[in-house]
This record gives sequence, structure tokens and C-alpha cells, in this order.
Amino acid sequence: MKQKIKYLFYAVSYLFKTKILRQEIPFIGGLVINEKCNLHCKQCDVNNRAIPDLSYEDIKKGLQIFYDKGIRSVFIEGGEPSLWRDRNYRLDDVVKLAREIGFHLVSIYTNGTFPINFSTDSVFVSIDGLKDTTNDLRGNGINIYDRVIKNIQESEHSNIIINYTINSRNESEIEAFCDEMSKIKQVRGIFFYFHTPYFGFDRHFLDMEQKRKIIKRILDLKRKGYKIFNSYACLKSVFKDNWIRPSKICYVYADNKLYQCCRALGNDDACKNCGYLGYPEIIYILKLKPSAIISALNYLPRK
Repeated sequence: MKQKIKYLFYAVSYLFKTKILRQEIPFIGGLVINEKCNLHCKQCDVNNRAIPDLSYEDIKKGLQIFYDKGIRSVFIEGGEPSLWRDRNYRLDDVVKLAREIGFHLVSIYTNGTFPINFSTDSVFVSIDGLKDTTNDLRGNGINIYDRVIKNIQESEHSNIIINYTINSRNESEIEAFCDEMSKIKQVRGIFFYFHTPYFGFDRHFLDMEQKRKIIKRILDLKRKGYKIFNSYACLKSVFKDNWIRPSKICYVYADNKLYQCCRALGNDDACKNCGYLGYPEIIYILKLKPSAIISALNYLPRK
């Protein structure tokens, strides 16, 4: 509760500085601690690229850079962060370090194939479809789906959110997937993204007209009461394709380099067709859109 109150006070302070004092302060930082992953997802081109893991000291440097820029919310990413090691340091040491430096909200993105026992405020688990589709896309035919669901069900973490990246292979399963996740009590909700063509227009790509049809379906699912954390404000903006990118609200630290917005900055095709819906979500939170603010409260820890 103390952590939640501290973050809410920070959010109010942030809004005062940026809205009233007109200061330009980024809101979130993405810390890519490793590139290694135990999966080889067909739709992913950003893992296992022989880029060295960040050392503990590298991570400390990256976190301090974020903090000095005014960022107080950090997302730990990979690769698969659970695989990160540096001498006797493990992933939870990174979480502890972020807290010691002063970050109010610490979250993690994981593929869920390892036990979900993180001490973060939120855990975002990537699942991209029903069993057969996930096993095809993410497991290359190996049954990882059951393992991920088992890890979710056995976890004591109170804030597990599913990340579902929509592509041409899994878009038909959105409704059935929402129904399946609604039966798992440990799943707090689902957040949808669209596949981004970081490395060209591959077979997983969806054009804007296809995305608009899908957004209508997601909005309908929200009206039916499914726990979808994308806000109405964000989804309608993505539908109109009028949200501003690249964004100044986020920085990424990876491979000991600092990137504004994301590592694809300068890639016009990726930027124009960006499917990372977390960015427009934050944009509309900071514009004080009620549905976006309500959605944002879902990311705060329940305990």
C-alpha cells in the first residue's frame, strides 16, 4: 500500500511539472538486461542476437540514467530476463537495486516458462493465442502453453497481466482467448499489442484496415465485461491512427546504449506501423482521459 501511495503522489507531481510547469520529463524506462531467450518465437526478431548481457554494474548505470532523467517507472525486459546472471547476482537483485535507487514502479516482461515468483509490482506474461497457436508461434511445435499456464496458476503474485501481440496468425482467436483467460483467477487482465514490422513486412503483419476491424472486436469484448486493460481512449486513437510517434515519454537502455522511444527509432516502416500500444496508452493517461486513467490503475499492485 505504501508503494502504491508513493507512486500516486509521484504521478500527481509528474502531471504538475509537465502540465503546469511545462517541463519535459520522460515517464517510463525500458531496461533490456539481456538478449538471450529460451524460445525462438517465429514473430520475434529481437532475441538471441549474440549481444552480451548487461553486467550488474551496467544495469546500475542504466537505472541511474533513467532516474536522473526523472523516470520513476521501469520495465525489465529481455530476451527472457529470468535467464540473466552476473556472478552471484540474479534477477531479483536487479529489482532490489531499482527499488534502492528510488523507482516507484518496477515491472517485468517474461515468457512465463519459468516460475513466476518475481518481487516486481507487475508481471507481464506473453501468450500469443490458444494452445496450438502459442505452441506454433512461440514454442515451434513444443508444448510450452501448458507450462506457462501452470506457472501462472501456481504463482502467488497478485498482479499478473497477459500480453497478447496480435498478428495475422492469431487474430481469429482473440474472443476465445479472452474467454479462456477469464477462467484463470490469477490473470488480472489482458493487454493487446499489434505486431510491429521491425525487420520488414513479414507474413505476420496486419495493415491498418485489418487493425481497425480487430479494434472494433476488442471494444466489443470490453463492453461485454472482459478484463481488457487497453483503454477506450487508446483504442479509439489507434483506430484513427492519430497518436504521435516517435514519443518522448519513454527511453530504452540496451547494450549499454540509451534510446529515445525505442531501438527502432529511425525505422520509418516500424514507426508508422508501430503496434506497441503501451505508448499511446501512456499518452492518453497524461492527457487525463478518464478511461486511460482507470486503465492505468490496473497496473498498480493490489497488495
